[in-house]
Amino acid sequence: MVDPRITRISAGVLGTGLLLATLLRAANSQQDVTEISVPSGQPLTLYESRIVAPENKILYLGFLAEALGGEYGVTFDRASLDMDKVCEEIGIPMAGKLIGDGTRIDEIVVRLMERPIDYGAVDETAAQFLNAYDISGGTCEWF
Repeated sequence: MVDPRITRISAGVLGTGLLLATLLRAANSQQDVTEISVPSGQPLTLYESRIVAPENKILYLGFLAEALGGEYGVTFDRASLDMDKVCEEIGIPMAGKLIGDGTRIDEIVVRLMERPIDYGAVDETAAQFLNAYDISGGTCEWF
């Protein structure tokens, strides 16, 4: 089960939010979607997931990545490989389920942040990286 203390499910409409919460629970039964092993070796924990309103064409996945901070933090080049893996292994399956249920998803945005920052909020003191992917071809293609 997805830990509600670290996973925030929200969307522009309640029905979409409930659908996404259901998908996260279903995905969690097959793979722990709150944590994933990535190329850099840094621990990632799902913090926030949403379908971006109003068009509902973007699946946003925000992950805590505490190793980004500090003098010897993970660089963008290494974190980018992590975001690619998150997109392929978590984003694509989630988007596929949403698409199968009639929600249009054209893009996945993966954000890594050293500490919790809610979607739309700004924290200029926190290390964070973001990649956007076109998934129209069935895979994650970096914009």
